[in-house]
Amino acid sequence: MRVNGCGQAKILTDEELEAFFTQGLKCQRDRSLFDICRYTASRIGEARQLQVAHVFDGRQIRDKITVPKVITKARQATREVPTHPKLRQSLETYFEQSAQLLQIHKLVGNWDIKSTRCGQNIDQDGNLLCPKCQRQKFSTAGKSRGKQMLKCKNCGYRFLEKAAFFEYPELKVKVIELGVFNSYCFGFLDLESDNPYLFPGFGGKGHLSHTAAQETFNDACERINLEGASTHSFRRTALTKMSDAGIPLRVIQKISGHSRLKNLQKYLEVKPKQVRAAVYQLHPLFDDEIYHYRRKEHAGQSEWTS
Repeated sequence: MRVNGCGQAKILTDEELEAFFTQGLKCQRDRSLFDICRYTASRIGEARQLQVAHVFDGRQIRDKITVPKVITKARQATREVPTHPKLRQSLETYFEQSAQLLQIHKLVGNWDIKSTRCGQNIDQDGNLLCPKCQRQKFSTAGKSRGKQMLKCKNCGYRFLEKAAFFEYPELKVKVIELGVFNSYCFGFLDLESDNPYLFPGFGGKGHLSHTAAQETFNDACERINLEGASTHSFRRTALTKMSDAGIPLRVIQKISGHSRLKNLQKYLEVKPKQVRAAVYQLHPLFDDEIYHYRRKEHAGQSEWTS
């Protein structure tokens, strides 16, 4: 387990994975990013740098995800991984929601968390009210990002004269539902028509940065109190699950992209029960012998439990 940046990334349980994706992550872009790591055993750097063409043929998801040599560690080799049905579903949702978010962005411009949490209040006569105390007396208070700020004379609260969702309050509900609480640092897909990356970076340019991906991961772990994990946990978990299922190492190696089996083997976690099961294969045990050993294990009297 990884502690203070040392040690191997934790192998995640099914329960931890479920919590991470449903409770830890807030928007579909982030779920799809880590779903790629989860279902293709990719490194986070590889997932961040994937281009739309590596995943989609037009608007159809390819049967295989291509991880080109140029973005792999040490540029070892291009690999292709069959698209898991769950990953396909995740990517389809990402594209659908990305189109919705881009339309909202074109209508309201950028928004921040303050816009989604507070916004503005309008009374039945169309008069602007202070979002905090609902009074109507204001003074000007400079500008923020080129927009006029107002200050409530009653409570001193400062707010934009015309917030992002002022004319489209129903879109604020949609944005909250889609989980994008701050558009300033969100990479909108298709915002820049010439950007080929699946996960665009700041302002729709380039690809998502390592820092942004790491912060997203850290925030998700904090929300669900997950310790000892890193972005590499998805790769280790995927490869270990394959090994546990009895998939031959050569097949796993083709998916992971490791040039040497000894490097792959460092990733795979070996559980005590697997070692025990392997030893049991040396000679078949009768039912009464198995029962005898299991009783010893539960009583803490056997070395098999180590």
